[in-house]
Order: sequence, then structure tokens, then C-alpha cells
Amino acid sequence: MSATEQQQNIDHESVGMAFATAAMDTLEANHPEWYATYNEVLPDSAATRAELAELWATAPTPFAQGLIYGKFGMRLEIAAHTGIPFV
Repeated sequence: MSATEQQQNIDHESVGMAFATAAMDTLEANHPEWYATYNEVLPDSAATRAELAELWATAPTPFAQGLIYGKFGMRLEIAAHTGIPFV
């Protein structure tokens, strides 16, 4: 990969991170109860399937729905690779 391609990747990642950070800040400001629940259940590692499903069903914005969709999918993939059920 050339230095130009690497810089392009860094630039694209920076744009994506800026968008996500702004969207998360907006969620926290406009939907503090949902955001607090999101933080409390630890969706990347400790949340149960039911907790993630509830967050998904109550997601207040399309961004939040997509966020939980991604985390749900990630947890399913982790379960498939580790053999540890995601319940």
C-alpha cells in the first residue's frame, strides 16, 4: 500500500469517526435515558441477547438502530467463532 493510499484510509477513518462521535454525542444529549442504558449493559461484551434486543427495539434514531444492529451481528459472529452461545 502506498503512502497516498494509507493517508486516504486515515482520512476516511477520521471522517467516519467524526460522524459517529457527533451522532453518539447527539444521542447522549437528546436521549439520555436510552444512552445511559446503552452504557450500563456493555453491548460489546456483557449485554444479554434480551438486553440488546430491547435496546434495538427502543432505539430512538436510525443511527442508534444501526449501532445496535452492528453490535448484535458482532456478538452473533463471536458466538459462532467461539462456540459460546449468545443468550
